[in-house]
Formats: sequence, C-alpha cells, structure tokens
Amino acid sequence: MASTSKKLAYSLNQIGLSVLWQAFSAVAVYYYVDVLHVSGTSISIGMIVYGILNALFNLLAGHVSDRTRSRFGRRIPYILFGSLPFGVVFYFLFSPPAVDSTMLLVYFFAITLIFDLLYSFIGLNTGALFPEMYQSKKDRYQVSAYQQMFSIIGMIFGIALAKSLGLSLGWSLTAGIFALIGIITLYASLYGSFENPTYAENPLRFKEAAITTLKNKLFTSYVVANLLIQLTTTMFVSLTAFYTKYVVELTATQNSIFLGAVFIVAIPMSFIWAKNGLRIATVKAAILSSILYAIISLGFLFAHSPSAVIVIGALLGIPVSGFMLSLHVLISDVIDYDAERSGRRREGMYYGINGFIIRIGMSIQYAIMGIFFATSGFDENAASQPDSAINGFRFLIGGLPFIILLITVWYLRQYGRREKQLRGTNL
Repeated sequence: MASTSKKLAYSLNQIGLSVLWQAFSAVAVYYYVDVLHVSGTSISIGMIVYGILNALFNLLAGHVSDRTRSRFGRRIPYILFGSLPFGVVFYFLFSPPAVDSTMLLVYFFAITLIFDLLYSFIGLNTGALFPEMYQSKKDRYQVSAYQQMFSIIGMIFGIALAKSLGLSLGWSLTAGIFALIGIITLYASLYGSFENPTYAENPLRFKEAAITTLKNKLFTSYVVANLLIQLTTTMFVSLTAFYTKYVVELTATQNSIFLGAVFIVAIPMSFIWAKNGLRIATVKAAILSSILYAIISLGFLFAHSPSAVIVIGALLGIPVSGFMLSLHVLISDVIDYDAERSGRRREGMYYGINGFIIRIGMSIQYAIMGIFFATSGFDENAASQPDSAINGFRFLIGGLPFIILLITVWYLRQYGRREKQLRGTNL
C-alpha cells in the first residue's frame, strides 16, 4: 500500500498538466486573436482540423503506451522524457516571432500541434497509472481528491491568473514561469509513481483492442457523458476572457477573483464529494454535478455586474469539483469491469479512446465558436462589440451548457443502469 507522501507526490502531476493545458485553453486563442489580431474565424477553422489530429494523437498514445516495453515500465518513460520539452514548447507558444498575421497563424498551429502531441502522451500515461496503482475504492477517492486539489491549484494559475499575469508581466515571462512550474511538478510526481509489470503481458493488437473497447456499453455511456461535460467546461474556459471583456467588463483583479472563486470553492468541495462518494454511487454524484452546473450557468444569461459574475463563478466551484472527482473514478471502474471480464488491463486504450472522443469535442467546440465569430458581427479589432455578439457570448456560456447537460444526465443514467446489470452478473 502506498504511503500518503507517495500518493501526494503522484498527484502533483495534476499541477503540471493543469497549469499548462488550462492556460492554453483559457488564453491561447484570446492571445492570438485579441492581442496579436489574428483572424478569429481562421483560428476557429484551424482548430477544427487541429481537434481531429489531436484526437488521433490520443488513440496513438493509448495504443503505444499499452504495448511499450522498457526498463522504466509502460507509462513512466513518457513522463520522464516528455516533461521538459512539454514545458519548453508551451513557452514558445507565447513567444512568437515578429511576423505577419498569416505566418503567426501558421506558427500557432505548428507549435500547438507539438504541444498537444506531448500533452497527449504525458497526460494519458499519468492518468493510466491511476487505476493500476490504486484499486480499492477508498484509495481511489482519497488520491482522486488529492489530484483534484492539485489540479485546481493548477487551474488557479492557468485559468484565473493567466490573463492578468500575461497583461501585467508580459506573455513570454508568464509562459516561462508556468512552464517551469509544469516541468518541476511533473518530475516530482515520478517519486510517487509505480507500475505492476504483470499488467504489461499479452497486449491486444490495435484493431482488436479498439473494437473491444468500443463494444463495452458501460464505456460508451461514460465517454459520451464525459464528452458533453468536457465540451461544457472547455467552452466556459475559452469564452470567459471574451465574456469578462465585452459582456460584463471586469478589471484584471476582478477577473482573477471571478475565476479564482470557482477553484477556491472547488478545493474543499473535492474532499466533501470524496467523502460522500464512498456512501453513494459515483454516477449519482456525476448526475447531481451536471444538474447543479446546468442551473447555475443560467446566471450568465442575466448577469450585469461584476459582483453577480463572481458569485456565479463561486457557485460553479461546487459542480466543477464534482465533475473532476466522479469522472476520474468512473473511468477507473470501467477499466476494472473490463479487466475482470477479459483478464487484461488496458488503461492505455481506454484513456486513448476517451481522449480521442474528447478531442473530437474540441472540434465541435471550435466549430460552434467559428460559426459564432463568422455570423455574430464580432470584430477582433474593435474595442466594443454589437449586441448580437454580446448576446451570443451570453448564450454560449450560459444557455448552451444547460441544454448540453440535460442530455448528459440521460447518458449518465444509462451508465447507472448498465453498471447495475454488470454487478448482477458479478462483473
């Protein structure tokens, strides 16, 4: 059994992954569109293609990870050798050369492609270690709570502080600080990481592994629900920079308080969700989180003052922490059910296909944003926006999540039914 210090060390990987990925999600498009004046429509179209490539990276990472054989294990080598370049590439994303907007667009997608390839391999393998290392429900909830606590710390930097620090310190310096945080915490997490060599035996070929995974109805219910939840939360992250500039204007300090409130509330709530998760079914926690988020997000449709936006942000911390904890445990349960049935542990393929589908969701997100930028009258060179753009931002961050999460609840209920059926057959 791993000690508490080992559990905490392993969980540090969430700071590194979260600070870099969330900063990228929160301000990369904003930086290139609003600061460097690259066309928002062009960025959105490119991000649709990028999302598809990104999805393929996750499939590749999952399959390669399951079949890796090395003296360091299956998962650990990718963290060991990928963390340094991951941080360096993030720095260069926010340190572009002095070129015209067309070349900036090319540069953005080239650097983003490398950044995401590295993120796919590192993120997938840190995640794949979790169900292998911790197989009791108590350990999973405990470590998941630690992970979410550290992930939220990373989010405070990557989401709440990225924009204000970028504007005050400069984007390159901020990116350098974030890169250093990411590299240090990812390497520190290796102290608490370990593998079981017996799980590396007899991996399936890619086609067989992919088909077997997709035939798992429990997994398909999970992954569609996860796709919809991630679409909702990434839309929130990507759009808040625009919402707090054009819809309800917040100062840099107010913006940091607004986004910080989400995660400050989420930290203690993670431990409350973890404690109650041992008493109720994990899927019920996910359903409750979805309903809460759907209701709370409606507030963005009507908010007109900074204080109202900050209160809505703080309330969102409750369901956000519920999502983070429950989704992490649910996919581990899916992998366990599959291992009992097949005799193989295939974390890499499950996380790979999950990542593949989530990244397809990124293409959906940027398709939605591309349509919005092209039809709403939004002008990236204007200091203010027309009512059509402002109302569009309100709907995308407040109304659309309500619709998406109602669908999510249906898929989570399907997951619950199928899980009961599996328990009834002792699987």
